[in-house]
Amino acid sequence: MPFKLTKLIQPAALSAGIMLASFGAAHAANTGIYGNWITERIQGHKVSAKIKSTLDIAKDGNISGNAGCNQYMGGMEIKGDKIKVLPGGATLMACPPALMKQDSQFHGALGTVTGWKISNGKLILMNAKKREVLRLKRA
Repeated sequence: MPFKLTKLIQPAALSAGIMLASFGAAHAANTGIYGNWITERIQGHKVSAKIKSTLDIAKDGNISGNAGCNQYMGGMEIKGDKIKVLPGGATLMACPPALMKQDSQFHGALGTVTGWKISNGKLILMNAKKREVLRLKRA
């Protein structure tokens, strides 16, 4: 009897393992680029720890956040590892120079984004030459 039971358990365990592995892969694909991010680098330069430039990416492609001074909203078409940033809008507040500078740099970099990847848990947004323009960590 134990032999027959073992023959039944092995395929069931294998099936359960495959289902769990599939769920893990699907979960990673579903959460990859989507979610809330905080900018660490713009055009290769560290951002100020005191100024938070954020990017929230919804599964429907809507984006929003704070660039450093102003709130913004817009959209992204995401197809595989390719991105097209769609026109959006932003508030027009005046802030101290350091905030305005980072705000401008963030928007400038975001406007050049054409691709993305996740590397060591960081979201890397790249331009057409595959150069990193924004590096973000999960919020």
